[in-house]
Amino acid sequence: MRVFLVLLVLLGLVAAGAYATRPNQGFHRGLASKLMEQGTVARPEAATGRYAFDDFILATRSTMMSGDRQVLQCWGAFTRFLCTGPAPQAAAPAVG
Repeated sequence: MRVFLVLLVLLGLVAAGAYATRPNQGFHRGLASKLMEQGTVARPEAATGRYAFDDFILATRSTMMSGDRQVLQCWGAFTRFLCTGPAPQAAAPAVG
C-alpha cells in the first residue's frame, strides 16, 4: 500500500510539473517563425495557410497547414518541443 501511495504522489508531482511548464501558443508560433527563418520549414501560402493550436491539459500541439498538406506539426511538453514536417522529396537517381 505504501508503494502505491508513493507512486501516486510521484505521478501527481510529474503531472503538476507538466501542467506548469507546458508551452503556450506564443512559444509555438515563435518556434515556427524561427524554423521558417532558418529555411528548415517552408512558409505556408498566404491564401490557403492555416494555423491551429490545441491545448491538452499536460501538453500542447500546433499544426501549420498550406492548402491540404501539413507543413509543420509541433508537440510541446515540459518546455520542450518535438516538431515534424513533411518528408523531404527524394532526388531522382542519376542515370548515366
